[in-house]
Amino acid sequence: MAGDWIKMRTDLYRDPKVCVIADELMAADGELAGYVSQMKQRDMTVTRNVTRNATVGSLVTVWGVMRHRGKRVERDLLCRGVTLSIIDDVSDMPGFGAAMSVVGWAVETDDGVVFPNFFDDYNVDPAEKKSLAAAERQRRYRESKKQKEDVTRDVTRDVTVTHREEKRREEEYKDASAPVPLPTRGKKPKATTLPDGFGISERVQRWAEEKGHNRLAQRLEHFTSYAKRSGKQYADWDEAFMAAIREDWAKLSNHPQQGAAPQSVVREWAV
Repeated sequence: MAGDWIKMRTDLYRDPKVCVIADELMAADGELAGYVSQMKQRDMTVTRNVTRNATVGSLVTVWGVMRHRGKRVERDLLCRGVTLSIIDDVSDMPGFGAAMSVVGWAVETDDGVVFPNFFDDYNVDPAEKKSLAAAERQRRYRESKKQKEDVTRDVTRDVTVTHREEKRREEEYKDASAPVPLPTRGKKPKATTLPDGFGISERVQRWAEEKGHNRLAQRLEHFTSYAKRSGKQYADWDEAFMAAIREDWAKLSNHPQQGAAPQSVVREWAV
């Protein structure tokens, strides 16, 4: 099963960190030397090469167990509740946890023991590696697709805006080039002959009083007689009559009104 498998480098035996762990284990005042002396009643007599081989075997055991029991945190492996002394129990080698800590392959924290870069350096199985690679390809594909969609959206928006702008300009041009309609004029009143029963209207009466014109009846008689004789046509007969009064067509301004007293008599009465 994948959980029972770990990657192991063929040159791990010669890794400098393995050599350091071996030296830590072989130290005369180390935990392993104290254990051998106490339990076996003798000193350690193994060579450094043997200790290095024992180190590689213990690493395989520790990494395998911790990978199965621990939890992945990004690229690290975290084993909660574990201490360096538990690593000694797993490896059956006193001081092995402390030796791994010296080279940075195990770090004891408040949460447990962390194995830094566990999934980068040496413990990724082929199936997991393939899955990670596939996930990375999917991530890159999604990012690339999103970038293309963003570019397409920007181009489409620019084209739409440009099309709308051109259409608006065309409409403005059509409006500007369209002929301006001329203002409509009202129909000019039609001229007619003298209406039957034409007389002094209220409009003419008020106007005459304001302007001080008198003898309107005589002026009307002269005006209607002249209009009938000459066959005159006017669009506004009141205006024509007022013009006749202003211009004194009847020549009444120099003739006193019948029945009016001579100026001498008026002066006498005034005296």
